[in-house]
Amino acid sequence: MPRGKPLSDFEKGQITAKKDQRLSNRQIARDLGRSPRVINNYVNDPLNYGTGKCPGRLSLRFVDLKVVDLFWL
Repeated sequence: MPRGKPLSDFEKGQITAKKDQRLSNRQIARDLGRSPRVINNYVNDPLNYGTGKCPGRLSLRFVDLKVVDLFWL
């Protein structure tokens, strides 16, 4: 499944305000039209939200080295 757009600063502020009002994460997700998962991820660690690294595809050279190691065993 494709990734959705990251939370905007405005949405982050709305989430923080709604959590201060003691609304549940699911209710916040319904109000904002976002998934409960993205709300949970932000609420659990707001300072590190969106800082995960996507390493991408491995380089062909690295894969070739692994194949060579397998043949030498």
